[in-house]
Amino acid sequence: MAAVLNHDELEGFAEALHELLEALHEALTDELNEIEHVRHLLRRTGQGCSERQSALDVARRLNLAHLQHHLLSIADCNAALERINRGSFGCCHQCGEAIELNRLRADPLIITCLCCHG
Repeated sequence: MAAVLNHDELEGFAEALHELLEALHEALTDELNEIEHVRHLLRRTGQGCSERQSALDVARRLNLAHLQHHLLSIADCNAALERINRGSFGCCHQCGEAIELNRLRADPLIITCLCCHG
């Protein structure tokens, strides 16, 4: 059974979303710093073969799909916060019915109820 969210529940979701955003921004910043470090190492002139190989090894570990996932998650968090501000958070994007509270607790970025998801 779907429940209408009260003010305290909405505040809790907003706080959780802000914490998630902060963690995503930190992870993204770390990854971008690592990319910049690798770029610097690769551009250095006269570097030895072992340094270049080390930089290439780090570059291989960098996963652009992972960066894209972080960016999409940040966009999803911002969209969820906007829905909270508009008063539409917790409403299914397809049918307009309330999304089940436990479903929102499991994933506050979810935009469909269980019936519409499947």
